[in-house]
This record gives sequence, structure tokens and C-alpha cells, in this order.
Amino acid sequence: MANERKFIRENAKRSLIKKFLVKEIEGAGFGGMNIQRTPIGTRVNILVERPGMVIGKSGAKIKELTDSIRTKFNVDNPQIEIQEAGSSASLNAQIMAEKLAEALERGWHFRRAGHSTVRRIMQSGAKGCQVILAGKLTGERHRTEKFTEGHVKYCGETAKEVMDIGLATAKLKPGVLGVKVRIMRPDAKLPDEITYKIAVKDEVKPEVKIEAKPVEMKPEKKTEISNITKIPGIGPSVLKKLEKAKITSLEELYTMNLDDLIAIDGIGNKTAELIVKNIRKLLEEGTENGSQS
Repeated sequence: MANERKFIRENAKRSLIKKFLVKEIEGAGFGGMNIQRTPIGTRVNILVERPGMVIGKSGAKIKELTDSIRTKFNVDNPQIEIQEAGSSASLNAQIMAEKLAEALERGWHFRRAGHSTVRRIMQSGAKGCQVILAGKLTGERHRTEKFTEGHVKYCGETAKEVMDIGLATAKLKPGVLGVKVRIMRPDAKLPDEITYKIAVKDEVKPEVKIEAKPVEMKPEKKTEISNITKIPGIGPSVLKKLEKAKITSLEELYTMNLDDLIAIDGIGNKTAELIVKNIRKLLEEGTENGSQS
């Protein structure tokens, strides 16, 4: 029970400090606050659009805020750190709510101000936003006007996680207008969003068959059998007998032995011995003549 009371006191103190800072740095574009306890004190991080208005001349304004937080809220050694919103200011609901309230106080028509705010938020990359203006907008009767664009969550745990809410008030002559801005951040992930990856199958490369080309055998150059008559003692009659035996080249004749030559009709022993003795010399002479040519 003691712990619960402690948590309640701490949260109440945070709310009071936030309300105090919003009032004190009005016009600087208050975007939020975070309080962290450290061993040397309490760190108060303030997000604003215009840091110069919070720091003041020579740091006078920030010193005044530090002293006020220490005395009014009994905070141990407060250390205020200022963070500039920069380009993310258009995605901060509290900053946009205050800017919209300032535009209404300067005399902007509520429809023009509402549509302009929605357009600026969506151009910054938000998934969705809603602007609600409530109060005496056009007459004595209270009315509510909503400007919505994109995807907006209204209730449930999802709305708490993905929606950023900012509140502000615009003080006009007819009365006070309430301003509420709700923004769904660009990085918000909804429960119904499903991401899937397409599995890429490994492509099987077809085997390339290389067909071996048959080696073309160049036909050997053969020496005609008619050259046999160059051997002394061999005449046309022997040539006719060799042609009759279907011997067409000297190379073929060179492969035959003495008995094969004698077996040819009309070739005697002496003729066969003469051919065997001189055929090799005759082939060599033919080869030399071919290379010289």
C-alpha cells in the first residue's frame, strides 16, 4: 500500500511540473517532458521547438525555472536539459496543438487552421491524424469540428501505443476553444499489419553438355602406282599387272612382303626382289619432291 501511494505521489508531481512548465514557457512550442532520477539529482528533459525562449538571456530563464521546480515541488537538485524538436516538430502532437491554438488566437478561421494543420502533419510522413476543435466556433452555441485524414485509432491498447495526443486551449472573444490533435507516428506498427518474405528458390543451372567434335583426319597423300616404272627394270607390263591386282599406290606396295608380290599373277622372283629392294628409296624420293614443292 505504501508503494502504491508513493507511485501516486510521483505521478501527481509529474503532472503538476508539466502543467507548470507549459504555463511558464508558453510560446516556445512545448513538446513534452521526461523526468529521470540520477545519483546526483533529478534530470528534467524538456522538448521544445524554440529553445532560445526557454534558456533566456545568459541562461536567466532556465535558472529561474530550475529554482522554481526545486522550491515549489521539492525536487532534489533538478537539472534541466533542453532538446530542440527540429524537423520532427510536425509529428509532435503537443507542439502542433499549441501552434494551432496560436493560429486561432491570431485570427485564423478555424476551418483554414484545421485543414492547414492536418496537411502539414501528413506531409511530414504521419500515417494518420485528427484535429478536434470544440467551443463557440461560429456562434453562441457550442459545437465540435473534426478534421481527419489517414488511419486513426480511437480506443484500446493499440490507440495508447501508436497515437500521440496533444491538448491546448485558444482564448478568443466568444470564449475558450479546446484543441486536440491526435497523430499516428510513421513508425507505428498495427496488429493487423503482416509482413512476409518471398522465399527465393535456388535456380538450378542446366548442365551444359559439350559435344566433342570429331577430329577430321586428313587423308594421307598417296603416291600413285604409276611411279613404279621409275625403278630400273620395271616396265609398263609390270604396272598393268599391279593395277590388275588392284594395287593403287606405292605405299600399299611397300606394305607387301616378297611372298605377297610373288603371289601376284605375272610377277616373278626377280621382279619381286627388284621392287622390294627399290620401293623404299622410291617413296623417299617422292616425299622429298613433295616437301620441296
